[in-house]
Amino acid sequence: GIPTSLVIHAFTVGGIGMMTLGMMSRISLGHTGRDIMNPPKGVGWMFIVLFVGAFVRVFLPMFLPEYAPLWIALSQVLWMIVFALFVFLYAMILIRPRADGRWG
Repeated sequence: GIPTSLVIHAFTVGGIGMMTLGMMSRISLGHTGRDIMNPPKGVGWMFIVLFVGAFVRVFLPMFLPEYAPLWIALSQVLWMIVFALFVFLYAMILIRPRADGRWG
């Protein structure tokens, strides 16, 4: 069968990672008075790269297990890219005053 570690990583890297990024992206806009339906350009790429990272971590070791350390390292690098991109796209949003002029 499928190794337990891959199932756990599918849930954590794919599921929890995607949900965390989604919540951070949406809440960062809503709590700064910005339109949640109009995220910064590049947000879609964050989710695509995160999905690719999860795919690399979960599926490639099943088919090419001899390269597992490479797949794990590649997945880690993709995660770092995603969250660095989040900081790049959202830093100014998070440190500036609310866009709607309300307090907070």
